[in-house]
Amino acid sequence: MFMRTFIPAATVALAVCGAGAAFAADTLGTRLVGAWKVVSVYDEFTDGSRRDTWGPGAQGLVVFTPGGQFSAIIVGRDRQPKPGSVPSEPVGPALAYSGAYSVDEQARTFANTVWQSTFPQWQGQTLVRTIEQLDGDHLKVRSAPIADPSGRQFVPHLELDRVK
Repeated sequence: MFMRTFIPAATVALAVCGAGAAFAADTLGTRLVGAWKVVSVYDEFTDGSRRDTWGPGAQGLVVFTPGGQFSAIIVGRDRQPKPGSVPSEPVGPALAYSGAYSVDEQARTFANTVWQSTFPQWQGQTLVRTIEQLDGDHLKVRSAPIADPSGRQFVPHLELDRVK
């Protein structure tokens, strides 16, 4: 008698758990995991005008691991070496940073806690990004508004495509 009731009950429990696991797997956090190639980087000002932050054709890669770490690099496309420079001397617009990340499903944000960065002022900071779009293999994020040296407010935007 025990086996007749236990097996169907266990089967139902496993089916429910399996459905729950499948549902839980379709979260922003799980869809964010992977490698993403930079498609576009721009700043949008309050008047609607845009600026190519890194120049036309910026390149880069952002990686989110299942364990909660990230790494990002963005560079201007047409950087030329400085005469007489050494390979370790950076040239032109370039940003690299890495650390840990967490996702807030309700707010549709992820927070990067920066361990290392080519921007020293970011080290140890937590930078929050809003996910504007995450459809299949395309990701659009924006940062919080900031001001440039002249005081003009703008919002940095980043568009990425999943690397396959």
